[in-house]
Amino acid sequence: MRQVVFDCDGTLLNTNLVRPVFFPGIKELLLDLAVDCQLYVWTARGRASTLRILEENGVRHLFEGISTPDDAPGKPHIRGLVDLLGETPKKSICVIGDSSMDMTGARNFGVTAIGAIWNVNASASYLREAGADFIVSDPLECSTLIRSNLTGA
Repeated sequence: MRQVVFDCDGTLLNTNLVRPVFFPGIKELLLDLAVDCQLYVWTARGRASTLRILEENGVRHLFEGISTPDDAPGKPHIRGLVDLLGETPKKSICVIGDSSMDMTGARNFGVTAIGAIWNVNASASYLREAGADFIVSDPLECSTLIRSNLTGA
């Protein structure tokens, strides 16, 4: 089974608005991946706020686990990823995020790093420099990329 780890703010959630909402295509991506992947959240947002947002958007049940700074040292420290994924084969894991901290954490953990630039504040060159293996501009592009590049361990 493939393991997909999402950042929250700037990747799942558009926080550039007065009231944060999921980016267009995120719910569809989550529902598509949940068919044959295990989903996780690794975020710098607090646990209570993260859980509330996922519940309000009706997707909390899709996630196997969540790691926040309330649970482990903050990004790019890999403790949260270790706690979520343990000894899972690295070739079956990817991290999708919009920041250098997401890419650095993925690289340090030894897994595929996907830079999400659907957030207007994200920079493809900055994410590449931080270690992104792939740059994706639309959430719906992630499904094929993940299924083509991760083993279904």
